[in-house]
Amino acid sequence: MATLEEFFANKNSSSGVSNNSGEDFNFGDEDSGWITSMAAAVPSGIFKIFEGVATLGATLMDLGVDKDRAESVEEFFAKINPFDEAASATAAGKITELIVNLGVPGAPAFRIGSGLLNAGLKAKKAGTYLTSMQKAKGIAKGSLATGVTDAIFIGDVEKAGTFGDFMGGPTKIDRDSDTPQVELLNRLKFGIEGAGFAGAIGGVGAGISKLRNQTGTGKALGNKFDKFFETISGGLRSIGFKNKNQFLIDNVRKGAVDADLNIVNQFRDVIDKTTGDISRKYSKVAGDKIGAPQAQKEMLEEMQDVLVSGTGKDGKMIPLFNEVAEIAIDPKTGFAFKNGAPDGYLKDISPTLPLPDKVKIKDPVTGADIMTNTKTGKTIQEVTIEAADPVKLKTFEKKLLNKYKATPDQVKNLFNTITEGREMFGEMFTGIGKRLTPDSWGQFQTVLKQSLNDVVDRGYSVFRNNAGQLNVAKNFPPTKDILKETVEYYKKVAKQKGYKVGNKTGELNDEVFERLVRQTWESATMDKGFVTASKVTPGTVKFKSLPKFFTDSVADNLDNASKPYINTVTTNLAEVTGMDKQVIQKLLGKNKNPMSTLVDGVSNLSAQVRSGQAFDEMVIVNNRLKVAWDKWNQGFKQTDPQTKQVVDVPPRQGAEPETPFLFDDLGEAQKYAGGGSNDFTEIGAKEGFAASKIDRFLDSKLPLKAVDNIEQMRIDKLTDAAKNLIVNPLTGKYALNDVAQTFMKTEEGFKGIGGMIYNNLVLYPKGTSQMAKTILAPFTHVRNFVSATAFAGANGILPFGNTKDVKAAWTALQAAGPGMKQSNEFYQELLKLGVVNSSVRLRQVQDLLQDANFGSILNNKNSDWALNKLMKRFNKLKKGAEDYYAAEDDFWKIFTFLGEKSRIKDAYKKVGLNLGQEFTDMNGVKRLFNDKTLNELSADLVRNNVPNYSYVSDFVKGLRKFPLGNFVAFPAEIMRTGVNIVDTALKEINYSVIVNGKTVKPLAARGRQRLMGMAVTTAAIPIGTIAAMETIYDITKEETAAMRRYVADWSKNSVLIPFKKEDGTMQYIDFSHLNAYDTLTRPIQTVLNRVEQGQADDDGIMDDFVLGLIESTKELLNPFISESIWTEALQDVAPILGRNGTDSEGRRVWNVEDSIGDKFSKAMGHLVTSQAPLNWKQMQRLGVSMIPIDSKGSFDERGNQYEFGNEALGILGLRRVDIDPKKSFNYKITDYKKGVRNSRNLFTSATLKGGIVTPEAIVDAYINANRALYSVNRELYQDITAARTLGMSEDALYNRMEGRGEKKAFNSLIEAEFRPLTISKDLKEIFEIKASELGVSNAFERAESAIDSIADKLSNVSLRGDLFPDLTNPFDASLVEGISEFISNASLPEAVTGFLGQGNINTNQVAGLTPLELEIQKGKKVFGSNDKIFS
Repeated sequence: MATLEEFFANKNSSSGVSNNSGEDFNFGDEDSGWITSMAAAVPSGIFKIFEGVATLGATLMDLGVDKDRAESVEEFFAKINPFDEAASATAAGKITELIVNLGVPGAPAFRIGSGLLNAGLKAKKAGTYLTSMQKAKGIAKGSLATGVTDAIFIGDVEKAGTFGDFMGGPTKIDRDSDTPQVELLNRLKFGIEGAGFAGAIGGVGAGISKLRNQTGTGKALGNKFDKFFETISGGLRSIGFKNKNQFLIDNVRKGAVDADLNIVNQFRDVIDKTTGDISRKYSKVAGDKIGAPQAQKEMLEEMQDVLVSGTGKDGKMIPLFNEVAEIAIDPKTGFAFKNGAPDGYLKDISPTLPLPDKVKIKDPVTGADIMTNTKTGKTIQEVTIEAADPVKLKTFEKKLLNKYKATPDQVKNLFNTITEGREMFGEMFTGIGKRLTPDSWGQFQTVLKQSLNDVVDRGYSVFRNNAGQLNVAKNFPPTKDILKETVEYYKKVAKQKGYKVGNKTGELNDEVFERLVRQTWESATMDKGFVTASKVTPGTVKFKSLPKFFTDSVADNLDNASKPYINTVTTNLAEVTGMDKQVIQKLLGKNKNPMSTLVDGVSNLSAQVRSGQAFDEMVIVNNRLKVAWDKWNQGFKQTDPQTKQVVDVPPRQGAEPETPFLFDDLGEAQKYAGGGSNDFTEIGAKEGFAASKIDRFLDSKLPLKAVDNIEQMRIDKLTDAAKNLIVNPLTGKYALNDVAQTFMKTEEGFKGIGGMIYNNLVLYPKGTSQMAKTILAPFTHVRNFVSATAFAGANGILPFGNTKDVKAAWTALQAAGPGMKQSNEFYQELLKLGVVNSSVRLRQVQDLLQDANFGSILNNKNSDWALNKLMKRFNKLKKGAEDYYAAEDDFWKIFTFLGEKSRIKDAYKKVGLNLGQEFTDMNGVKRLFNDKTLNELSADLVRNNVPNYSYVSDFVKGLRKFPLGNFVAFPAEIMRTGVNIVDTALKEINYSVIVNGKTVKPLAARGRQRLMGMAVTTAAIPIGTIAAMETIYDITKEETAAMRRYVADWSKNSVLIPFKKEDGTMQYIDFSHLNAYDTLTRPIQTVLNRVEQGQADDDGIMDDFVLGLIESTKELLNPFISESIWTEALQDVAPILGRNGTDSEGRRVWNVEDSIGDKFSKAMGHLVTSQAPLNWKQMQRLGVSMIPIDSKGSFDERGNQYEFGNEALGILGLRRVDIDPKKSFNYKITDYKKGVRNSRNLFTSATLKGGIVTPEAIVDAYINANRALYSVNRELYQDITAARTLGMSEDALYNRMEGRGEKKAFNSLIEAEFRPLTISKDLKEIFEIKASELGVSNAFERAESAIDSIADKLSNVSLRGDLFPDLTNPFDASLVEGISEFISNASLPEAVTGFLGQGNINTNQVAGLTPLELEIQKGKKVFGSNDKIFS
């Protein structure tokens, strides 16, 4: 803030209101746009470095002599620096200039001063790490060096300013004097702050670096600080507390499960469409005899019989068990040798021919021919399913052709799904069997033969969507009709078993049987997977409570007539037979539907198979890490690439390899990860976690074989008993405590009755409102697709630039659209790679609805809960909308994947790398250059550089369960991927690799391309578009800035593209709504806006920069802490702890005078609006815009008309919004009046509490109230100026202000004059009354003279700049101490002597008095030299 003298000097006495200087809204001269200003700022900043040194030298020379060399130097540089004016024209230019001025000398000073670079290199060479204390000391040294360079090289201290200018304190710049001593002191202040700022930046940078470390240390942490930081950073990392490899492998598992489900969903779609087409055609031929749904149902039941048929006992399926040769890997593709595989060595051999035993391949380096085996020499266990019953197949085929009149192609399609579906089941069982020891393999065969049909045919409605063995009533309860039918059957059986059934005393009534039926389906569970160690046969339904009469013999039931109750037993469905079994199966929703059998059966087995494969892969990868670490730890021999000589590499030479994360014992754990025994947990041990906790498919009867040779050597040392305990490859292994916890961590929801209320009234509506505004909003789908083009663009890939990739991406999409679902195998591969099906918004909404588990408890009481049934009816629509939403996201991920793959492939081929040749990738991993590697590298880039829900941290995912925030995962992912794009580009630019003996940089051009893409997408496009529109429509910077004051609050800091209509009305498009990277750019825009707004003051840019940072932090956090769509609406209407009928923008939901009924009706309508799908508001505007403009219906309820073309562009997010200050100005007046009231309250609330108040407190309160009032007045002054810039006349402004009772305020505001707070006569009387009641003198009377003096000064302060002065309270005790001698030696007015002499301060106790003349000067500085107290 400026001093009082500055304000008198700056006071503008002009009575005009024009803003020719552009102080309030200037974004630079007309010829100096952002780009020009920032470009000029770089060389200008360089000039400032030399100016700073020269000025410092001249200032030192001026000490003690009466010369002003420093001023001459400043004038000289002002003349020779041609860039200064353009650089200073905009906030972006000012900030850039200051960064260059300080950063060019400061950055190397910090680096050299800290010594961290050299220390880090030494530590890396020694295979150690810098400790936190070493880093802290280095940062401290570097900060001091930076502070010194800042003080030396700063070009203009006063122009730059300090944080002290904003916060006050010792580092505030002294602008009152221009002596050499003051100039040097100002530089010292700036340097001190520079050192502190550099230290803060260094510390924060180190912290952010740790937080961005997505792998963790992999080591046991020794000190408390590191452990604390790991606790914080672990929750924020994408991988959480998991090891990186564990996280990646687990994602592969999820992708493999998704790929399996995609395959069977393809089967389901074929069956549904084919049988639907056949049945509709058949229904037309059959007339009214049978409807299409019934015909389809009968057809599906017949197909189900064929699908699960076989030649075994009772017509069941027969599994076949074989041992087959394991296929070797084709070095060209990275996958198993396969006839006809593109780019593979067997591409020219027909897929129908047998795989050859040997193939000729070329050495990728020498080109020599080598014969290699296509098989590894090992065998694996394989399971296949014998063909379906040929009789049933033939019968079904005849029925399809003869009765239903199906075409041969339709029959072929259905039979293919039967064949491929059974093959899929065989593949799943193979996945289980190939992991087993020979003895286990035999046990597996025995059980599978007995239970194959039960395991496969598990289609019960009540078990759908169950996670584990949950209470089935919480998912798909029976209908009332089925419940009633089952109750009647239970009564019938009870009578047969001798029970008295009826409504008389002593008889069992309907209520008893209803309870028994509910207990039956509520207690039913079914184990997932294929677990032979279960007490029942795999695939069998178990009951905790089944009526005993279903299992009792006749003899057991002789005395039942005297029993007033019916016992229940724990049993399973295998113990129930005949009609009893059929009735219970119907109660549980047993399906006879091949679609259900395929989807449920494969889904059930896939979870087990892919989980087992993930555990195996973790051990395999971990063993590789052990080998690499041991090699580094012990030393090794290697061939020098230049001399071709074998050389010895000593132990621990170079960087330490990645630390293993699984250990065989505590000794090995401490060897690799350090620490003590308390830092590790044994996985699967009694004292750790039960093995079943980490593997829900654990089978104690099926021990596993070793996953690799290293594991085999370990197992060979075990006893037979110990070997039989290895039913999970992690059994007996140790891990760091945090890592071990992740193997068994489960996410807990909100439980109990409170949890039910919270879920159903907060979480579920939050999820449905988000679903309504995204998945069920067609226009949002369009904007979702359009805005996602930025993901490809930011990675340097031109959207739609490659038509071949566009087509490939489109045909792989899994939605019901033309040309889609053509490349299903490709999509399934992308699922396994984790590229697709990872839409952040879609997955978050799905998780939110799953968290809520809506109606789970209510369904126990009422199985026909209305909303649950309604959601069932709309499930198909919702599923289709979800498919499209996912496809819109998938398209750009697939397109980006293909673009990355082709660019990587071309880059490596260009430097001479051949298919099958080994190389070291950008992450230091040795790989073979083949198609699999290209897929993995490309997928890794897409996962890390394009938003992906799998990479959202546990902390951010957990935020969805709170009532705050909308789609919080998306901005979090934008932050992660935006930083990753830049990081990836820099790595690509600096990455080098040896290829054929030469060191090359294959990805450097790709890195530069990626950086350019990020810059163009996030900066050049929006800034360039704004500049273009300003030029085309002749829009001045003042108009653009004025427009920003009249946009909605959420657009204040958006990127606004301006337009101007023919009548001069300003319009804008909020580009931020369409900009996927707005989360990254908005904080920068916010800082620039704040610095621009503050450029009219004279206290440098630092205080405005700090204010901008504060506001930008709020913008950054807003998606996470703002009210969600639903909770905002709930707050609007809540009478308690809510806004009681007022929305967040101050608009009324209902009128205060409305009846209770009307209020309730309007409140419900407001809540329903928050849940409304289909972009209904935009639909309404679009509908109104289509009505002829001269029709009455062309106006909406607020009297607005809309243009069809503009509303149609709104579908793309390009709707222009009119700026109408005439409509908005009343809201500005309302805010002003509210601000004035609040300012007055600051004074009265601080001074009229009821207790004794001092003059000091009264004056402090007066100053604080005026400070707030000044801010309120300046806001409205700027709004008035902006309104006039936008074309609103002074008369129109006057009329609105006068109509709101603010005529006087307008007259002052139009002249930019500030009217200080006036103390009314009534308020003065209150002070008098309060003092009289307390029996003390009236403090206000003693403070009144000072208040009058302050008011006089403030009335001369202009509103044209942020010029509120630093006012000193004359009653401040520290000032009284200084002027006490003046008081004792001078004759002062009674107001002052009264204050000091009537018991407030004892002047005799004041020590350290200064000379009289100095105190008179201080008094005049406080009160003003012409103040009446000196007259």
